[in-house]
Amino acid sequence: MSELFIDAGRDWIAERRAVGRTIGTETAKAYRADLASWQRYLEAQTSSAPTLSDLTAQVVKAALAEMNNAGLAPASRRRLVTTLRGLCRYLVLESRLPADPMASIEAPRAPARLPVAFTDGQISDLLATAQTEDPLARPAAPLLDVAIALILAAGGLRASEAAGLKLSDYRRGEEPSLRVVGKGRKARVVPLDPGVAEQLDVYLPWRAEHAATGSDTAPLLVRPDGRALTRDTISYRVNRLYARAGIPKPDGEAAHALRHTYALSMVDVGVPISEVQQLLGHESIATTGIYLKASASHLRTAATAPSAARLLASKPANPHHE
Repeated sequence: MSELFIDAGRDWIAERRAVGRTIGTETAKAYRADLASWQRYLEAQTSSAPTLSDLTAQVVKAALAEMNNAGLAPASRRRLVTTLRGLCRYLVLESRLPADPMASIEAPRAPARLPVAFTDGQISDLLATAQTEDPLARPAAPLLDVAIALILAAGGLRASEAAGLKLSDYRRGEEPSLRVVGKGRKARVVPLDPGVAEQLDVYLPWRAEHAATGSDTAPLLVRPDGRALTRDTISYRVNRLYARAGIPKPDGEAAHALRHTYALSMVDVGVPISEVQQLLGHESIATTGIYLKASASHLRTAATAPSAARLLASKPANPHHE
């Protein structure tokens, strides 16, 4: 019996970690999710659990066609192709596949799309909404929602980075900042506007009341039941904020639009692109360069005037908490 596809995928991820590649927990999780998606689409072609012998260009192309017919976004299909390409290269090198089925397959082209950012009015509405109790939450936690909005929009963090913050990563004082561990386990320091830090300070007593521990290594962001927030929980709460504030949800990951707004506001007030790169934790300055194009386009209006940090700092948090 030929080797199962999903078992080979597990070996590939383990091998990447074993040889010291920069693959973090979230990246491994994303790979596993991509491989699970491939297993489902391949199984639809083979009518049984896919094996490595099923990895032919014909079967892969049929699976891609089904993804397209199912309405899977080009960005998602492109990511899935990249993941399978990496797995197949590994299997060929290990002599577990006789030939690379991905050699003749091109990934869907990336759309020529600039980052979506929010207007000052939308950011203001978002924060005002965060300060009010969510009627569907059980229990509501407005101080937590404010802290999430501040960290994402005034710090430019990814949702996964916000979820990974420890209590000691928030540095108070005259020059407040967040120590952020980003992709590849690379750490960076993101300065915070003092007004933003003051509002995060309002969240800390609520956190102390609900968290199981106040040790430095405990998570900074916790749920009302004391458990650490996950990236998915943060995305859910941000999506709820968009819906309650009447703000259309942008394409892609919900929290990432707040990161775009942060980046564009930095570019718009003249922060050098190399410094924006450091603040965002981008490996390549070419990735950051897209914000220069966005700032010069019609999206300039969406990120103009005060930076997101100063706008957020001007809105005091609601001191009331449950």
